[in-house]
Amino acid sequence: MVVFTRCESHPQIDWATPDFCAESYTDSRASAVPVKEEVETRIWLGAAPDGSALFLKEYRLPPQRKTLGAAARSRALREWKALLAMDIAGLPVGRPMWFAESRRGTKLEFSVVATASLGDVIPLPQALEEFPQVAGTLCLEVGRIARQLHDAGFGHFRMQAKNFMVGEAPGYTVSLLDAPYSCLWFRGVPARIRRLDLEDLAGSHAVFTPIQVTQILAGYQGDLDPVPGVMKFRPGLRSRWGQKLRRIAYYLGAIWSGRRP
Repeated sequence: MVVFTRCESHPQIDWATPDFCAESYTDSRASAVPVKEEVETRIWLGAAPDGSALFLKEYRLPPQRKTLGAAARSRALREWKALLAMDIAGLPVGRPMWFAESRRGTKLEFSVVATASLGDVIPLPQALEEFPQVAGTLCLEVGRIARQLHDAGFGHFRMQAKNFMVGEAPGYTVSLLDAPYSCLWFRGVPARIRRLDLEDLAGSHAVFTPIQVTQILAGYQGDLDPVPGVMKFRPGLRSRWGQKLRRIAYYLGAIWSGRRP
C-alpha cells in the first residue's frame, strides 16, 4: 500500500485518516475505470465509509517538468486549499474531503485530492444544448455564481463554461469545479481580475451566444451594487493567445503577492 508523506482532511469529517486515505487510494485506483486519463491527470471514482461516491483526482508531473517542478507546491495542494476555502465560504463547489501527496525527499512523485460527488451532472455547454428551455435561467445562475465567488474574495483564473456543472431536472443545480489556480483577496477581488474571469467565461472564444452573454452579465450584476470598472468588460477585445498571456501574467502577479488561499 502506498504511503503518503502528507495527508489532510476536511475539518468537519473524522474518517479520512492517513491510513484510510492511503488504502482507499490504492484499492480504488487499481479497480476503478478512470473517468479521465491524461498524461498529467487521472480521475476515478472511490467511496467514503458510508458508501457515498468520491471523485479522486491524481496529478502527475510530465517528464519535461520533473526537474524544475518536483520541489514546487503540488497542484492537488493548490486545489485542496482553494476548494476548502470556497466550501467554508459557502460557495457551490464540490466539497473537498481529503488531500494527499507523495514525495521522495523534496521531490514530488504525485498528489491527489478527493471531492464529494456532485451526483449526475453534465458540463454547462452540454446542458445548454440538452435543456434549451432553461438556458436563460442557467446563464443567469452562472453569472450569479461568478459574482458570489468574486464577492467572497476569490479570483478563479480558469472560469470557463466547461468548469460549470449542471444537475438534472427539476433543480438544474449549478456548481463550479477546477480551482487549482484560484487566488484569494481578503479585501475584495480587484476589478481587473473580475474582468479577466468574465472574459475567460463569456469572451469572444466562449461557447455562449450574444443573448446568453447578456444574461450572464445580468446575473453577475443582479440587484447588487455595481463594481467600478467591471462592466467595462466587452467580449471580443482580445485574441485567444492574448487572453491566455494576460491570465498567466495576472496569475503570477497574484501568487507572487501572496494571494494563494
